[in-house]
Amino acid sequence: MRFRLLVLLFLMLSAAALAACSASPAAEAAPASANISISLTTNPSPPKAGNVELLFKVLNRNGQPLSNADLDVIADHIDMKGMTMHGKAVEQGNGVYTITANFSMSGNWKLSVQVKKDDLDEKLDIPLKVE
Repeated sequence: MRFRLLVLLFLMLSAAALAACSASPAAEAAPASANISISLTTNPSPPKAGNVELLFKVLNRNGQPLSNADLDVIADHIDMKGMTMHGKAVEQGNGVYTITANFSMSGNWKLSVQVKKDDLDEKLDIPLKVE
């Protein structure tokens, strides 16, 4: 009887641990301008040092997904000068753009996202804490 109780307890703890590991990425606070708004989701969430997928949801001033835009992303470590990454995010559809960044260390980072499409040219900064 005691053995069955231990097995049941082990299974319950294992299920809880697996559920915590498979949690969906959470959205980060992101800024808005008069012309666009950007929400950021990371995978893993919260972001950890190493490779992190950054997902940007870009909406126009009417709240509609912005497609066919050019997103240039720069990541700067706020506390360590010289730690910078740069790249283009790839459109996934429905206003979502992704890029994988390699955050070499934890700390406070600033993501500068420049969005260009036709006459639109907006740059927004998004703070990101990497664990």
